[in-house]
Amino acid sequence: MFTILISVSASALLAVGMYFLTYNIWWSLTVAVVGIIAVNFFTGRYFLNKLKELFGNVEKDLRAGRYEKAIERLKEGYKYSNWQFFVKEQINAQIGIILYSTKRLDEALSYLEKGFDKNWLSMSMLAASQYRAKETEKALKTLEAAVKGAPKEGFVYSFYAWMLSGNGNDSKAIEVLNKGVKKCPMDEKLEANMEAMKNGKKIKMERYGNVWLQLQLTKVPEGAKPYQQFIANQRIKRR
Repeated sequence: MFTILISVSASALLAVGMYFLTYNIWWSLTVAVVGIIAVNFFTGRYFLNKLKELFGNVEKDLRAGRYEKAIERLKEGYKYSNWQFFVKEQINAQIGIILYSTKRLDEALSYLEKGFDKNWLSMSMLAASQYRAKETEKALKTLEAAVKGAPKEGFVYSFYAWMLSGNGNDSKAIEVLNKGVKKCPMDEKLEANMEAMKNGKKIKMERYGNVWLQLQLTKVPEGAKPYQQFIANQRIKRR
């Protein structure tokens, strides 16, 4: 990452300068550490603001139905990938979500596969693509990773349990739902699905409304629109 390279280089120069001024190694080391932290912080914040601006414009494009423009704008953000960790993966996830939501499933797959494992929606769409291709084991592994990456998102637990149950593993499905309820105690839909499973009934993913419909594993009602507001809620994160 260029941010780290610049911060280390600048700090090294400051440390050398301080040493020749004071001939004190401890002062030099202190300056080096402070310099690395300060340069990394301010450089990182600058590019994070650039990314926020980019995503704000993408949100406007999506709300206006300009999906191609939104994708083009997102691709412009690749140039920041050398300045912030996981930028490319997050952008891939967003592009994959847009393509999947607009039923360009084959195009979406390559972006989803290279996406961000903490983006629960893109991971769910990837798992749905794998499930549709009858790659159930691969889809289950994807959802296992999604649960680890987004432990506070109840939908992922329900989707994971739904797929486990459909694959004949009700006991593991209940285990996943129990874990989800502990992590998301306020999620009524998740709790309702857990109670259904314990009572020998099926999980109802329809409880999640448009979120479930956008995975396109069931028939989407006539007139349903792509779930573009999800893009607005997916924020670039620094790690």
